[in-house]
Amino acid sequence: MKDFSLIMMTLMISISSVLANEIDYSNAMLYKADITANQAYKMQQDGVLLLDVRTPREYNELHPKGAINIPAFNDTIKGRVYNQDFIKLVYNQVNKNQNKKIMLICRTGSRTKVASNILAQYKFKNIYNVLGGVAHGWYEQKLPTTK
Repeated sequence: MKDFSLIMMTLMISISSVLANEIDYSNAMLYKADITANQAYKMQQDGVLLLDVRTPREYNELHPKGAINIPAFNDTIKGRVYNQDFIKLVYNQVNKNQNKKIMLICRTGSRTKVASNILAQYKFKNIYNVLGGVAHGWYEQKLPTTK
C-alpha cells in the first residue's frame, strides 16, 4: 500500500509539473488564506505546523521559534531556483496528511505566496501564507525567535 501511495504522489507531481506552467504562482491564491504573524503565532500555539521556506543560511540567522525549515528555493550561482524536493519534503513532514494545517513563512512573504500556491496545486488543503514574513511580520511584532 505504501508503494501505491508513493507511486500516486509521484504521478500527481509529474502531472502537476506540466500544469504548473499555466499558473502564475506569484499572483494566484489557490491556498486557504493569508494570515498575519500574530494569527500565525496563535495558530502555532494551537499546534499548527509552521514551515520556514527560506534557505538554510537565512533560517540559521534567525527564525520563528518552533519553525521547521524546508526551503522552497535553493541559492545557486545564477540565483534562486525552485527546490525540486520541496513537495516531497513537506509531504513527508506532515506524514502524508495533505489535510494537515500548514503555515508558510519566509523573509518578507513573496516566496511563501509562491510556495503556498504550489502546495495547494499539489492538493494540500489547509495552507496559510504568513503576510510580511519574518522581517515585516514576525520580527516587527516581537514574536519569539531563535538562532
